[in-house]
Parts: sequence; C-alpha cells; structure tokens
Amino acid sequence: MEIEDLKTIWASVDEQLKKQEVLKESLIKDMIYKKTNKSLNILLWAELPGIPVILLLLPFIVYAYQKFGGRHIMWDSMVIFCGAVCTVMLPYLIYKAYLLTKIDLSDNIRNNLLYINRFNILIKKEKTISIFFSAPVYTILILYYYIYQFFNCIRIVSVMIGLSIHEDIKKNGSSPRAQLLPIELPAVPVI
Repeated sequence: MEIEDLKTIWASVDEQLKKQEVLKESLIKDMIYKKTNKSLNILLWAELPGIPVILLLLPFIVYAYQKFGGRHIMWDSMVIFCGAVCTVMLPYLIYKAYLLTKIDLSDNIRNNLLYINRFNILIKKEKTISIFFSAPVYTILILYYYIYQFFNCIRIVSVMIGLSIHEDIKKNGSSPRAQLLPIELPAVPVI
C-alpha cells in the first residue's frame, strides 16, 4: 500500500508541477504580449504626430510662397526646399504608420516578422539618408546664405563708393578721373 500511496502522491505532485509550468508559460506569454504591445504603441505614437504636422505645414508653405515669393532668392529656395521635403515625407510617414498598424501579435508570426523587418529596413534607410543627405544640404544652404550675404556687402560697398565719388564730383565739379589726367609723370631718361 505504501507503494500505491507514493505513486498517487507522486502523480498528484507531478500534475501540480505541470499545472504550474502551464501557468508560468501563460504568465510569461501575457507579459511578453503586454510589453510588445506597449512597445508597438510607443513606436506608433512616435510616428503619428508627424502626419498632421506635415498636413498643417504644407498649406502654410504654399501660402507663404504665394504671399512672399519672388522677392528674395534665398527665401524662395528655402520655401521650395521645405515644401519638397514635406511632400516627400508625407507618404513615407503614412507607410511607416501603416506597417506598424499591420503588426498583430495574435496573427501569424511570419506576417509579423515581415512587417517588422520592413519597418526596420525603412528606419535604417532613413538614418543613412539623413546622414548623407542632411549634411550636404545644410552645408550648401549655409554656404549659399553666406555667399548671398557677401554679395550684399559688395553691393553696399559699391553704393558707398559710388556715393563718395558722387559727393566728390559735386564738390570739385569734375570726376576724380578727370583730376588725375592732367598730372604729368616725369620723363624717364633713356640710356
């Protein structure tokens, strides 16, 4: 009888261990599901605000170009550049948000991995484009700005020189060139 009692006790302990393992597995799956869902929601909420911001910014850019365009080359180029970037970024942000919404943890793992990998590829491309595109574009814009300012300084200096020559003509009655013509240089002896 003791062997039978030991067998039944062993079987009941074994069943309890199996139930605890199943319970632990379900708890672990629940924890993983919650953490994954939370991470997906954080990623989605990081991507979503960009869409309405660009949607609000595009009409403003068009309005600003219509209102103030054509006055300065620098202003026009900056507004057109910003409009082009916003126009390209809108479908890109919508596609990234679409990929994140397609991830469903209760669905097939293969489909989820496909969407996650596509999203990761987009993020990697975004980083490389931002590194290799942003630096040259900002450098060109900064150089363009300083060259534009340099030519403005040349214009100001030219106007100031012109005004001083004009004042000199008013005072003396003749141009500085006319005043220099009567000066005779000494003759150089020929050897």
